[in-house]
Amino acid sequence: MAPFPPPPLAPSEAPPESACLLPLVAVIELKWLAAGVGQHLHVERMQHDPVYARGVLDAAATSSSGPLRRTAARLRALLGAGSATI
Repeated sequence: MAPFPPPPLAPSEAPPESACLLPLVAVIELKWLAAGVGQHLHVERMQHDPVYARGVLDAAATSSSGPLRRTAARLRALLGAGSATI
């Protein structure tokens, strides 16, 4: 599995509230599944940086972990649909 992109070195300007792309609960689920295969992801960046999120989801899609691949696919569908909320 390809490593996830590194987290940002410095915080970027806070995006508007409507910029939240992925629901927090789903991102946390992905974070724990990724940790199980030795990968780390930056939760806040996953929610606000679609380029970073797609990179993480691309890497997760190549995992040998079925639950991680399925969760990544579900998040990719949410990301493709635009803004998602729970």
